Amino acid sequence: MSNQSIKIVRVTKDDYDKVCAITPPGQIYSGTDYLPDYFHMLLDMPNVEAYAAVVNGKFASFVLSFVVDNGGTVVTRAGRTNKEYAGMGLLDMLIRNTIKNRNYDKIAVTGGGHVKAIFDQIKAGKREKVLMMEFRSYITSLDQLKSILNTTGNITPTSAKPIDESELADILTNQQVCCHLFPEDRVIVDCVPYRLIKSNASLIKTIRTTVVGSKLKNETRILTFANYFNTSIGMVCNIEVYGCIGETLTEHLYLHLREIVSKVISGKVIIRCFFRHETYSNFITNLMNRFGLDITEIYGTSLLCTETTPEIYFRDSKL
Repeated sequence: MSNQSIKIVRVTKDDYDKVCAITPPGQIYSGTDYLPDYFHMLLDMPNVEAYAAVVNGKFASFVLSFVVDNGGTVVTRAGRTNKEYAGMGLLDMLIRNTIKNRNYDKIAVTGGGHVKAIFDQIKAGKREKVLMMEFRSYITSLDQLKSILNTTGNITPTSAKPIDESELADILTNQQVCCHLFPEDRVIVDCVPYRLIKSNASLIKTIRTTVVGSKLKNETRILTFANYFNTSIGMVCNIEVYGCIGETLTEHLYLHLREIVSKVISGKVIIRCFFRHETYSNFITNLMNRFGLDITEIYGTSLLCTETTPEIYFRDSKL
């Protein structure tokens, strides 16, 4: 590394091509990399910063930080390093640059629950497990999805309705509701963990986000979030499900899928449905089948959120 010229630079939207060239999108998350489609949207957000390690004039590594929880937590996202520069510790260098001289309480990250290294860090006391969610992936074609939605066009949701940012903020601050929806005091939306804080509502509800809620009997509720992005293998939509899962979820899926088909031009549609570990996944699969979505496996079946403190990170960082 001593013979290499390494600079850390703040990434702007003008660096799009350089960042995307670090690792071909088809090699990340089994072809479902969100960054190429999200890049400009994320860099427009006031709570987002992005940095790249430039080695000998070439973009070699990248990481994006997403500041949430009233500035208390930084979530690292979209990390990648060109294979040519593997083993140089560039991602660690970028994360250290992101958190130095800042007053973050926590550094959080979400990753595949199948990654052994994450559990090794938890066991070693370097990270704390915050929340683990299961997910299943489903696939169909746009034409088939449109056809089925048209034949079920007489569905009239009786309880499910869109939730705006103001309503979401009210939900996040309602302890009686949150103890049912979010018993771990966290909500993960589009792979970003949030504490139950009013100010997070505006960060959760991006231009790609649809929120649907239902109020059921005995004050129980179901809340679902959907975000979509285009990838090298088709449009991907992440749907997170919280609360009392039952037949009402059909109404939620219908509303989310209706929104999705209005955004897709052609090709495959992939739905990743996230839910709490104890949920009976076959029930969700059966609902997806009604909409012509067949189960598939793309990059695992679980998502794990962990966090640490800047002090622990600096202590254990290899650099």
